Amino acid sequence: MKEKILFILVLVLGIGIGFFGWKEWKNASKDAPVFVEEWSKTSLIDTKNQEVLLSDIPGKLKLVYFGFSHCPDMCPRALLDMSTAVKELGNDAKDLTPIFISVDPERDSPELLAKYVKQFPSERLVALTGEKNTLDVLQSAFGAVSKKVSNPSIEGGYTVDHTIFLYIVDEKSQILATFPGGMDGKLIAKEIRRFL
Repeated sequence: MKEKILFILVLVLGIGIGFFGWKEWKNASKDAPVFVEEWSKTSLIDTKNQEVLLSDIPGKLKLVYFGFSHCPDMCPRALLDMSTAVKELGNDAKDLTPIFISVDPERDSPELLAKYVKQFPSERLVALTGEKNTLDVLQSAFGAVSKKVSNPSIEGGYTVDHTIFLYIVDEKSQILATFPGGMDGKLIAKEIRRFL
């Protein structure tokens, strides 16, 4: 019972921090894109075990989410919303690449991520992983955080608490907009159209 109460408190706190952090970020970047140097020079590993320079991923825009495959709720929701946004954009989606970056490299191997992303409708979804230090630096550049939390009752004995933002990144490695997790895919698509 105590574990359930603690989980609910952590979830509510995380959503609250995410919401207010999103408002602050959105207001700060409303008039000017935010350049992310780490995006322009970081390489991660894709589901084919190939090294990929993030700035070389095709698409005028990227819709980026940091999460992990063992996430019970917010990550699947975010990936479904990303898929809905791609579908809603129709032909315009050719200029958008949805990207899922794992914050749990210990469990999320390229092979596991390849199976995981097949559960979601968007065939264009790119899943990436990498070394923990590299992922930590990249997350920090986005204003995102994640933390391994012990939980003996689940597979692997731990979960990962993490921020739940979605980011629009352009070809110049700039964040154009940030959305809170749980935002409906149709609304995300409407916002993305402003940049296409």
